[in-house]
Amino acid sequence: MRFREKGVIDYNSTYLFVTIFVLLLTFMITANKVVFSQEESSPIKEMDFSNPLDVYSNKHGILNVSLIIEEKQTRDGNQSVTALVYNGSLMAPTLNIKPGERLIINLVNKIDQTNLHFHGLHVSPTGSSDNIFRVVKSGETARYVIDIPINHPRGTFWYHPHLHGLATTQVGGGMSGLINIEGLDNLLPSTLQNITQQNLVMKAFPWSLNGSSGNPVYKWANHFTVNGQLDPVINISPGETQLWRFANIDPATFYNITLPGHTFNVIAEDGNPVWEVWDGKNLVLPAGKRYEVLVTGGEIGTYPLKSLPYNRSGFSPTSEITLATINVQDKTIAQAAQLTLSSLVPEHDLENDQIQTQRTLIFNGSPDNQTANRFGDVGTNQINGKVFDHDRIDYIVKLGDVEEWTLKNLDSEDHTFHIHVNDFQVMSVNGQPYDGHGLQDMVVIPQGGEVVIRIPFTDFVGKFVFHCHILPHEDTGMMGIVEVVDPFTPRD
Repeated sequence: MRFREKGVIDYNSTYLFVTIFVLLLTFMITANKVVFSQEESSPIKEMDFSNPLDVYSNKHGILNVSLIIEEKQTRDGNQSVTALVYNGSLMAPTLNIKPGERLIINLVNKIDQTNLHFHGLHVSPTGSSDNIFRVVKSGETARYVIDIPINHPRGTFWYHPHLHGLATTQVGGGMSGLINIEGLDNLLPSTLQNITQQNLVMKAFPWSLNGSSGNPVYKWANHFTVNGQLDPVINISPGETQLWRFANIDPATFYNITLPGHTFNVIAEDGNPVWEVWDGKNLVLPAGKRYEVLVTGGEIGTYPLKSLPYNRSGFSPTSEITLATINVQDKTIAQAAQLTLSSLVPEHDLENDQIQTQRTLIFNGSPDNQTANRFGDVGTNQINGKVFDHDRIDYIVKLGDVEEWTLKNLDSEDHTFHIHVNDFQVMSVNGQPYDGHGLQDMVVIPQGGEVVIRIPFTDFVGKFVFHCHILPHEDTGMMGIVEVVDPFTPRD
């Protein structure tokens, strides 16, 4: 503080001093509020809830990444929580790679035994590729090499552990991440190829299946994150069209997604570009499901991206929840696109294909309505009256065959069906023809109902699995093994 003359205060300087002091005080208060807000939005202390890191292939067409599996002891309120994560974050790196390129993963295992599966990828199930029979022991580093075919569908896939009996706990602890096979936008009209793209990766946390082998205890998730955050804000302008990737990468949650005042134009399902674009006001995503949609911003305002209650007798939010806040804000749009889209790829309907074999798979035994313990003893979930056995091959299929499978659900809750390596076409649901828009790798088998699918077994031989993708059901027996063989190559 300066004085013009003795005993006389320079009021201009005083005003400047007071102004600076007020600004600093305001900044400190605001900063404290921001920190407090962040703490409230991240209820799991010491967990990294940041957006996932995007990694890309190099100029040589190789994406080489290390995934370090670690156990983190955290707290959710007054409860201790064990998180099992890749590279220290609830949201593992998002892997971006193109058809024809190679994915190399160095899996550094610092926990119990585990392995790695690449959900939905049409790649080899043998050796160091998408081999779920491989076991990576504690302290080991395993190298996975995945060659993406040049004609591989462009879309959204994901990776997670697939060790029988541990899948629920490990995926539910945080071990899952997104894979983007690039190029879906190149299938869009030129007016839509430079639009903003958003990942909306849903992961409820924490899940676990704990206890002795004879009496597992299931812990439910109670936090519903999108991109590792609680209720993040997503911006879009009125009339602007964006490409959104919805992916449910947790063990068992069913989401029933809707955005008031907006429509989802579905352009890909389970990583497969559709041969007929379709519109939906809501989308049901069981665990493992993905949709890619075009969304056009409506009137200025904020809208809740919600999950509505879904009646499948368990595992779903029992009340309406807000997953994210969509902020339709007025700003300059670089390019407004008109949606005149009808198809992304040529139709390949399996309706008229020759069927070599028909099979019936009966899903039953889940004790949800039979015992106080939701899962009872290990092995109570079955397909065709059998629990999973690593040493049993349930079906042998010839390479190139198209098979028709009837999936029957005898339980009073929904099951899901997922098969590795080869996608399928849904032909009917509960006896009614199904208007399929493309291939998929996930389908819901309704309570007490049945679904008929056709599967083309192409390109790859070897053993892989089919199962209910409600992972506690898989972990307790609802899984089988199929082996694809080349009829012209002698088997060992």
